[in-house]
Amino acid sequence: MWKNKIISFAERFQHPAWGLSHCKRVYELCTELANDDPIVDMDSIFASAYLHDIGAFEPYKKPELDHADVSFIEVVRVLIGVGFPSEKIPAVQDIIKGHMFYSEPNSNIESIIFHDADTLEFMGIIGVTRLLSIVGLDDWTPDLKTAIDLIEKYSEDLINRLYTEKARALGQIRKEEMELYLELLSKETYEMKLL
Repeated sequence: MWKNKIISFAERFQHPAWGLSHCKRVYELCTELANDDPIVDMDSIFASAYLHDIGAFEPYKKPELDHADVSFIEVVRVLIGVGFPSEKIPAVQDIIKGHMFYSEPNSNIESIIFHDADTLEFMGIIGVTRLLSIVGLDDWTPDLKTAIDLIEKYSEDLINRLYTEKARALGQIRKEEMELYLELLSKETYEMKLL
């Protein structure tokens, strides 16, 4: 079945912040946000969850392009290769194209749900953990100070990038988690002076 083939394909992409566990969490969040709505195409969401970041990995990575743009292109070949329903490939591409918090999803419910789920992954304790896991590994967080600055920025900004009511409710909880983390870190580092 194509689902097992997609999971097998995605297992090769190991990364502390956007590897296989991130894919699984995004899918679970999408399932939660979809709330068993029969109108939501969970097949397209499943494929997108496991393949949305392939453009961030070799051999697909192109440093001059955003990983979502690369994933948008490369996912077609992957989906055809695993026997995914061809009529659903454009929906997967649409989801992938607008999945990042700095992008605008199209008006399809699947794209909106997926955008919210991926944005929520940058929030809360999991968002903090993911950003700290890549300190020194990625240009997003070359050092601890930059990572903490990003956590602070995301705690303020990302709640405004969520579309669905359910995601905003989850986002509020995650925002508070980040704020508490920053407050406690500030106390323990003498107002961030001794990071």
